[in-house]
Amino acid sequence: MSVPGLFTTGAGVDTASDPILDAALDVFADIGIRRATVDDIAKRAGVGRVTVYRRIGGRNEVLTAVLIREASRLFADVRAAADAAETYADRVVTAFATTVTTVRGNPVWNRLIELEPASVLEQLTLNGSFILAAAVEATADILRTPDVALDDDELASRAEILVRITHSILLTPEVRVPLTNYADVEKFARDHLLAIAGPG
Repeated sequence: MSVPGLFTTGAGVDTASDPILDAALDVFADIGIRRATVDDIAKRAGVGRVTVYRRIGGRNEVLTAVLIREASRLFADVRAAADAAETYADRVVTAFATTVTTVRGNPVWNRLIELEPASVLEQLTLNGSFILAAAVEATADILRTPDVALDDDELASRAEILVRITHSILLTPEVRVPLTNYADVEKFARDHLLAIAGPG
């Protein structure tokens, strides 16, 4: 299983390469979140530790910035895939399947889960509200098409249900229903999620 880059778009979020955030992502993947220090990140980025503090903050602020950027990258990729779909149903299915397979296939996510599952789970559950809120907003935006006759509140409610299901599948990839490849995930979405997404 893998996180978005951990995660891809929130409006107004810069998804471009940034030496400090790139370095932080590498450091987190190499030694884990708990062992990483601002000095490690600064050294990898080729800047002074004061520059990291001045531009972003301490380790927790750097981690939040990395998560936001990677989530924004994931949302952008999912939006692009959804926009290429021909029908509303295909849009919903493609968005879901792209999210699940992209996150699971991310090497950094996989490495962090291997090194520090507790820290990653804490960031995505107890401290994960901001990521889930961004995901709900991005999902509602994907569902919001001229063909969908739902008001914003109803759309957001449906988007939240879809995000919570996706979140659960990413954190617990296997129970009874096989979801091991794109075709499995796509079938699950067609069979169970289209009704939640609303009429297209």
